[in-house]
Formats: sequence, C-alpha cells, structure tokens
Amino acid sequence: DGTDLYCLPGVPGEMRAMLDEEVLPKILQRFPDPPERAEQTLTVFGLPEPEIEDRILRQGLPSGVELAFAVDLPTTRVKLRCCGPEASPQVDRAELKSRQALGDHVVAIGEETLAGNTIRLLILAGKTLAVAESCTGGLIAKMLTDQPGTSQILEQALVTYANSAKTDLLGVPAELIEQHGAVSSACARAMATGIRQIPGTDIGLAVTGIAGPNGGTTEKPVGTVYIALSSDNGERLERLSFPGDRDQVRIRTAFTAIDWLRRLALEQLTGSKD
Repeated sequence: DGTDLYCLPGVPGEMRAMLDEEVLPKILQRFPDPPERAEQTLTVFGLPEPEIEDRILRQGLPSGVELAFAVDLPTTRVKLRCCGPEASPQVDRAELKSRQALGDHVVAIGEETLAGNTIRLLILAGKTLAVAESCTGGLIAKMLTDQPGTSQILEQALVTYANSAKTDLLGVPAELIEQHGAVSSACARAMATGIRQIPGTDIGLAVTGIAGPNGGTTEKPVGTVYIALSSDNGERLERLSFPGDRDQVRIRTAFTAIDWLRRLALEQLTGSKD
C-alpha cells in the first residue's frame, strides 16, 4: 500500500550511519512537514519506578504529554514526550510538575549526570573533597574524574582495600579494625576522618562493605555497606543493605555516596537540609 520498509543492521555504528545518511533524508523528503516533537528526560535516583509513576500521575501531566521509563541501574530515566504545535511548552510544564512531584530525587536533567551535577554544585559551594574507597575499588573516583572540572574540587582519592592500607594510609587504628572489623561504622568513620585530614579538604568521603559473592556473615551479609561523610557541618554515617550481585552492590554504593555529596553541596548552597 505504498509503505516504505527499511531493514537496518544491528551493529549500532552501521545502523546510525545508514539511518542518518539514507533513511531519515528519504522520510523527510516524503513527509517534509513533520509535526513538532519535544522530549525531556529526568534522571531519578532513590525511588522505585512504581513510586515515580505514582507521584507524577498524582501531580498530573499536561494534555498530550506521554510518560515513559528506562531503567539504567541504579537510576530511572523518566521521559516526557509530546507531539503537536504546543509540544515544547507542554513538555516544559510537564517537567516542572514532575520535578515538583519527585523533589530532590531528580539528580540530572537531559544529558546531565549525577556525578557531573555533583561536581558543578561542589564547585559552586567552594568545597574540596578527598575520597577513601574499599569495596568500590575506585569506582567513585572514576565516576567523578570522568567529569570535566573535577580537578577543581577533588584533592585525593585512595583505594584502601587491605586493612593494612586503612591503617598505614588513613591512620585507622589497627585495634579499631580488630575490635569492630573493617566493615563497620567505626571503621568507615575513621576512614572519612583520615582521608579528610591528609590533604586538609573540606569533605572526606569513605565507603567500606561486602560486595560479595563471598565474605558475608549472618551479622553482616553480602550487600552490607557503610558510608561515612566528614565535613565542617559534622558527620553523616549509615549502614546500608544493597541487593544484587557484586557489580550491582558496588555501583549502588558509588551512586549513593555521590548523591550524599550532591545533597551536602545543595545544603551548603541553600542553607537548608530539605
């Protein structure tokens, strides 16, 4: 019935090139005046998808705006789409309503990232940072240094995997580790304090935990993680339990730790913990 059918290879690079060079020009030639389309993406962290959807729908979306989701562990990407002459302003309204519904769980807009926004906010707040990692093995440092501008705030990052490294490099007392264990609130607190004192930064961040698949106990099963944050505003320390395999535990830990930094920077900039 006069329908054009295009079959493209699955290799992404080849598919994109053929789409840009062959398919889209022919489609636009056949349909020279496509309707206006607009889309905005919100990256959400710390809420499950059903709750995200419920919050947005209770807030209400403008007419014609479609809601879609894409899970990118451990975040959810909320996509707001609209087609028609009022597509752009309708999507803008939808973004505002969605951000109101989701609050500070929205960690990035569009092509932004959690780490990128965190770096930007720490720069604005004028805060310097040092990081001590155990179970994440440098993942937090990688996520931060993947972003431009990190050199303005990150003074030092150490992977203190062995107990001896925690003692020799961070000054964690060996007796403390022997008494409480390397995966403990006491050790995490000492790591955050130690890494902050070495270069004299405004913030010290530390993580220690059991990523698995081995090493768990009844008291501290696989997925047990302690995150500690030391700053001029005091300390924050929590024991968390993350599901998933080794990689998933590590990435959930890294995202949570960086989100702590984002929230601390916001608190410094706004003077509020809300």
